[in-house]
Amino acid sequence: MPGLSKLLGDRLLTHAGNAVVTSEALAGSSAVGLYFSASWCPPCRGFTPTLVESYQKSLFPKGFRCVLVSWDKDEQSFKDYHSKMPWLALPFEESEKKEELGKLLGVRGIPALALLDAQGRTITTEGTQAVSADPAGEHYPWRPPLVRDLAHGEPGQINELPSLICLCEAAPAEAHAGALESLTALATAAQESERSLGFFLGSGGGLSAKIRELCRLPAGGAPRLLLLDIPDNGGFYLGPEGPDALTPAAAEQMLLDYRGGKLTRQQLGPPSE
Repeated sequence: MPGLSKLLGDRLLTHAGNAVVTSEALAGSSAVGLYFSASWCPPCRGFTPTLVESYQKSLFPKGFRCVLVSWDKDEQSFKDYHSKMPWLALPFEESEKKEELGKLLGVRGIPALALLDAQGRTITTEGTQAVSADPAGEHYPWRPPLVRDLAHGEPGQINELPSLICLCEAAPAEAHAGALESLTALATAAQESERSLGFFLGSGGGLSAKIRELCRLPAGGAPRLLLLDIPDNGGFYLGPEGPDALTPAAAEQMLLDYRGGKLTRQQLGPPSE
């Protein structure tokens, strides 16, 4: 697992404190979870027993391996906390690597559990929610859908990634299905080359309405393609409107224009007076 060794370093610690070679310890795993946690954090202390039980009963037999990335403030606290866990840990002194991993995976609070594949690519950063909802691991490794529907209230990584969105609340159901198919094809192609874009359908719901408001678009208006870039200080780019917004060609061309710097950046904000 050269990808994971590059991310985590050459050695990890067992819960007994013994050093092991990262590539050997994680060899053959189906996914590796990075568990950001600390003994001083009440939500962490509440979630850790749930993760331990799920790990021992369901996830370990499926090939899941876990690595503690401790946010404890002193080494003794780290050791005491890690001793209660049946998995590996990043050495306490690797503070720079902990910060790098936290930034890479967008960790803003703990507990947080991110699942990576053998190449070190992110499968999901929503592991705590996944384990809590599915402790038996029936849907492990909890790969998120390539395209999320904002109508379900699932924003995914919309705050962390530039995201292509097709707002189509007033369109008929068959139009929603067509737009979803187009976005899924683009998301599949993007997944093979990069993981730096989000893809969303806005078939209804409060999130779709909020995005229209912030982009100063009419509520429940005609279908609209747009690219929301919240990481860029709340920027967005408008694409085709009306039936054209629902076509595969329009979505593909908008992505090409965005990557080529041909779109005009606008700023999110409240409606104009």
